[in-house]
Amino acid sequence: MRRIRLLIHALCLCLLLNFTAGCGVELAMLGMATSAASTGAAVYKRGKLDASWMASFELVAAAGEEAFEELGMQITKSKGDQEEGEWQIVAVDDEGRKIKLYVERRTPHLTEFQIDVSIFGKEATARLILKRMANVIDLGATRDGTN
Repeated sequence: MRRIRLLIHALCLCLLLNFTAGCGVELAMLGMATSAASTGAAVYKRGKLDASWMASFELVAAAGEEAFEELGMQITKSKGDQEEGEWQIVAVDDEGRKIKLYVERRTPHLTEFQIDVSIFGKEATARLILKRMANVIDLGATRDGTN
């Protein structure tokens, strides 16, 4: 029953979007309603890629900074509280679009993080950052969820 209701809502949204002005708004809104792809430890939904790694908090935060630098992005903010186990890194690409990385320590060996490319950002960009971070700390493709 819930699936049918969801399908009806999606169809109504599509019908409504047919009367909305272009610029790809229709596809973006439809993508927001249906986007959630899971590949192992990394889940992408609404412009955010969530992942958990068996790695130290400090190592994951450093890998994020290095990944941004490798991709030619300018880091505009990198701050947090190591005692609390929270860190935020903000980088900007050549077009001025912000990408944020939030890192949180769960245990000394478990770190959760989120790569936020914004609601209209590209999933491929978030996954590329994830892969670059995995390369920095030498995680295998089967362990980081990027295949």
